[in-house]
Amino acid sequence: MSLIPKHLIIIGPAGSGKSTLTLDPGAEHLPYAPSFDIREMVRVDAIMAREGLGPNGALIRAAELAEARLGEITEAIGRKCRGSEYRIMDTPGQMEVFLYRDLGPKLASALDGRVVAISLIDPGLLRRGSDLVALRLTGLMVELRLNVAVVEAMSKSDAFASDSLERLEEGLEASLREEGLRGELAQRLETALSPLRRRRRLISVSAKEGKGMEELYNAIGESACACGDQS
Repeated sequence: MSLIPKHLIIIGPAGSGKSTLTLDPGAEHLPYAPSFDIREMVRVDAIMAREGLGPNGALIRAAELAEARLGEITEAIGRKCRGSEYRIMDTPGQMEVFLYRDLGPKLASALDGRVVAISLIDPGLLRRGSDLVALRLTGLMVELRLNVAVVEAMSKSDAFASDSLERLEEGLEASLREEGLRGELAQRLETALSPLRRRRRLISVSAKEGKGMEELYNAIGESACACGDQS
């Protein structure tokens, strides 16, 4: 019996730890040989030279060109990854290029089989309670834009104290009170949106040390649960 592919779309801010799993026309070097490299079809450096664009303009143009060749891209993914249980795709660090333009939603809907997005949170960005609320909102925006199940993971856990996130979550209400107007806004957002997160837990992972991978694997499987409860 053939395997039903599960497409894992890795999304997160620049520097959040996506670089080892790449579907990114702007990447200069890859630490492995991907089954499919979108730079075979679209390259940011070539677009900059050909069309006289800067890096940001070239990334937007690359997204437009990739969207125009979406059928070729999904066909190539299916052909080159045939037999793979999981197909892991990275996205540009400039999240808006993938998430808020048409390329991301169209790609997610065009892939065959079940699609799950892994929304990465960089622990280096967690300095106060409102940061945690803001980054959690990213996972909801990924789910809204791509219309797929989302698993939230905190990357680089090897460089982040194991109990720091737990302490931040436990002290979230007090932390937000200390932040004045910003904290009040974050508290209202957290109260309004927490039911929509369906008790989705945040998983700590370290690609460097291989920590948390089994838990992440289990959460990906749990994301198929109709009730959406990943607790």
